[in-house]
Amino acid sequence: MGIFDPKEEETREASLFSLRRIRTLIVGAVCAAILGLLLVNAFMYLQYGGTMFDRFFVKEETKSPAAGKLAFDKGTKYYIGIIKREGHTARLGDVYYVEQVGGGVIEISKANVEVRDPVPNQR
Repeated sequence: MGIFDPKEEETREASLFSLRRIRTLIVGAVCAAILGLLLVNAFMYLQYGGTMFDRFFVKEETKSPAAGKLAFDKGTKYYIGIIKREGHTARLGDVYYVEQVGGGVIEISKANVEVRDPVPNQR
């Protein structure tokens, strides 16, 4: 009558849809979904700098009043590009993010930029 008694065999078989199997399946599926979501968000954060939930939790940054205006160099008066937004960096301080003619975006210190309104098309 012990635990290792060879004469006493377990004759009961587990049912295919037993409560234990269903509970194990549901818990495993939920754990796999949570782990997958965490891994995808970790990859997106490392690769792109944000997660898929940022649009729900991160507030929109206010639009710069200089956005859409033209940026010219203060010293030479040469055209630099179109101002997209403004920000602050540790290296340059307050900066404008300017899209140049080729499509690249550069950051330029506000002290070196003259902001002008775009000239309307005169045809």
